[in-house]
Amino acid sequence: MAMDLAAATVDAVARAATAAVTSAGGAAGGMVVDLVRGRLNGVDQGAEAVAAVERTPEDPDARSQLREKLAAVLSEDPAFAAYLASVLAPPPPASPPSLVGSINIDRNGRARGTFVLGDQAVTKIRQGSPGALVGLLLIAALLVTAIYGLGRLVTDDDGQSPGGSRGGGRQVKVLDDPAVVSSVAPDLHSMPTGWTTRSTDSLESGADACPDGTDCKGVLHTAQASFRNPFDQSASFAVVACASAADAQRVYEDIAGTSLRSGRPLAMPALGDQSSAAEMSKGQGLALARVGTVVVYVSEKGSNDDYEVETLQALAQMVAQRAQEAQNGQTPSSRANLRS
Repeated sequence: MAMDLAAATVDAVARAATAAVTSAGGAAGGMVVDLVRGRLNGVDQGAEAVAAVERTPEDPDARSQLREKLAAVLSEDPAFAAYLASVLAPPPPASPPSLVGSINIDRNGRARGTFVLGDQAVTKIRQGSPGALVGLLLIAALLVTAIYGLGRLVTDDDGQSPGGSRGGGRQVKVLDDPAVVSSVAPDLHSMPTGWTTRSTDSLESGADACPDGTDCKGVLHTAQASFRNPFDQSASFAVVACASAADAQRVYEDIAGTSLRSGRPLAMPALGDQSSAAEMSKGQGLALARVGTVVVYVSEKGSNDDYEVETLQALAQMVAQRAQEAQNGQTPSSRANLRS
């Protein structure tokens, strides 16, 4: 399974290299190249293997060498494999299949849990090797691709169903009211017990709302908030409202390419339409998600290299849910739930 994912990745790198020559490349292809190059930098002859495919995308020897390097890394690093598979997956359909379940990875890289697509349990892992997780991600990508192809037949050009609605009551709506965007950012009542406000909430619009390193086209408003707890952990949130789902996807990919590429990909349950997370250091974790026309970003830090993945996950889930509630026409009310 690792070899299959490696082959798909090499194809993506080769396509990105060809597209760069013809000026037809996209942000997603460039993100794959950046991820592969960054991960293989510490592997013997890894950077050279990537460069060889970029120089001669059609050279079978260059592709074979990169494929072997990648397969070895993917077999040993299930978290990176999962993240890479999510980047390679196609854009979500108008009525995206929900990818849910519980998959846990132990210290030895073994996967355990249930993998669910829509209302169908794809498989249950009782005690699997790292390769099992890679296999599941590949199965999911194939299923989503098949469903996406059918879904496009009944959607409009923006990938939305008529009226902007999504299956299951989900709505894709442009949040052009600054007050609504501000309400998506967490307030003190939505944070776990014991947290306090760290800085005054802020809202920016127009050119001032554009996050650093992103294409500002289509960015309407950005709301920010930050908090801390008694154990000197801090959390910062950013909510970026865009003029369309396509604009939000571009902003998501820009932020992922600039802010997450230097970190180590972090396994975390899928959120919204697109999501990713990375450990920037032992003291900081970042999580990013696109929910319809909104991009949400969470940074959690610890004062003594003690940020907590569980807390980062709960905070990211909470703000993603608030973004969906706002697009559904509801007042955002989701709170972060942490296990006691």
